[in-house]
Amino acid sequence: MAETTYCLRHPDTPTRLRCNRCNDLICPQCLVHSPVGVRCPDCGQGVQLPVYDVPAPLLTRAILASVLIGIGGGLALSLIVRPLLFGILYLAAMGGFGYLLAEGVSVAANRKQGRALQFVAVGGVLVALAVVVSLVLFFVGTIDLFDLLGAGLAVYVAFIRLR
Repeated sequence: MAETTYCLRHPDTPTRLRCNRCNDLICPQCLVHSPVGVRCPDCGQGVQLPVYDVPAPLLTRAILASVLIGIGGGLALSLIVRPLLFGILYLAAMGGFGYLLAEGVSVAANRKQGRALQFVAVGGVLVALAVVVSLVLFFVGTIDLFDLLGAGLAVYVAFIRLR
């Protein structure tokens, strides 16, 4: 008869499963499924890809770039683009602005991507929207539905670009 073996992390749980990397005993509670079989929690931890690892100095540069591009883009959108383009063309310009902002954030972060940079780019679009709304309310008095739709499109494009 085979000897009863127990999980290393759960000593009360009998098991015959072993990690296919380090050969430690594991139970169904602590096993991690991987593309090459089951592993223990230590061996099953995935390594974050370098393109998604954004260190603090690069994140700071990306935030600064996002704010500066947001302010400059908001000024350009409200003073130049908005008076010249209406409707669908204005929405296309806002989508283009979202793409350019995401590119600027990516370049400032050495072409990194990931969730943190997505939120930084969305913050830049919101800065641009604040500039557009404040200038439009100051000069015109009312904001248009296309301003809000354009901001939504810019957020979407910037978010998807840095995925």
